[in-house]
Amino acid sequence: MGYSANSVSEVILVLCHSFFHDAFRPQRPVDEQKFRTWMSSRFVANLIIERKAELPEGSDFAITSKQAFEDFAVKFYSENPSPKQKEIVDILHNSVFVLDHASISKLSIDESILVICDTLYSRSNYAPILITNIPKKREKAEEFYHKKDPFATIPYPIYSAEEAELFLHGRYPELSALVDERTRISGY
Repeated sequence: MGYSANSVSEVILVLCHSFFHDAFRPQRPVDEQKFRTWMSSRFVANLIIERKAELPEGSDFAITSKQAFEDFAVKFYSENPSPKQKEIVDILHNSVFVLDHASISKLSIDESILVICDTLYSRSNYAPILITNIPKKREKAEEFYHKKDPFATIPYPIYSAEEAELFLHGRYPELSALVDERTRISGY
């Protein structure tokens, strides 16, 4: 894979629309794999909320494009979710930086996320991690970079929610333990 993130880079999660759908709109019928994806997505969502609460004002831990969030929100709210579900989504929305920029808004939902990752990687001190539950997203990222350079590799990791959960447990063990305990107590 060939990504490099130096020690001064701050991890920032870049969230694909599939992450939101899997956290709050699990696919039916539910099988064991879909259940694991749902639980991992919920873990990541809850960790984002907890991490954002402990960061200084104006700091971000997760980002998505307006297109990605709206793709999820339109479908989610049209299903008449419970007040508790709406509350959790609103809290997550307030914990994620939703990028609404004219040049990004003109792009497709996939390209918008890839441009965010590329910009964060190349022009900032962030080490982006793309979180997606769409296996073909890696191919789309490869195509994105091959347009620039046929020999380019994706310069940042792309994780499924399950892989992101493992990464976050290693990177933030105390916070992960708190999220796990709160999930256990809540019963989901």
